[in-house]
Amino acid sequence: MNLMRAKEIKDDPVMKDVVHNGKYVYIEDVNDETQQALVRYTKRSEGLFEVDVTNLVEE
Repeated sequence: MNLMRAKEIKDDPVMKDVVHNGKYVYIEDVNDETQQALVRYTKRSEGLFEVDVTNLVEE
């Protein structure tokens, strides 16, 4: 995924299906400078973590 699309998904009130390493995630924030997305798994209560936006896939 590219940086602009990650930002669009983050700002969209309708949750999109985004996958990281085969698991669905929710994008909480996107950092323009580092091109990292702050995400959390949708099905777990685990905390937030950062990933490179290029490692995210929209289904």
